[in-house]
Amino acid sequence: MESIEPFNAEVATALLGFNQEAVLYCRGVSDADAHEYAMDYARMLRSRAKGVEVERTRPSAHLFEPDRHLIESALERMYRRYFATYGVVGRRQ
Repeated sequence: MESIEPFNAEVATALLGFNQEAVLYCRGVSDADAHEYAMDYARMLRSRAKGVEVERTRPSAHLFEPDRHLIESALERMYRRYFATYGVVGRRQ
């Protein structure tokens, strides 16, 4: 899927910063199911920032609810830090 929105250098820079921070965070998640969910959730947030409509990431049946909430809150906090300025934060599914 491609976005129909024009290229925005500030958003591209924010995407790079978010991606770097999110990848470091995800690498620190040791549980395999939690790591996979964190990577998928970060991908979903990157797509949202690009203006691409995506389905919400589905957690593994083996992922504990508190871990899921921790991952989501950490990545959402990063997302808001990079993208609050560009009006893409409110695009929730």
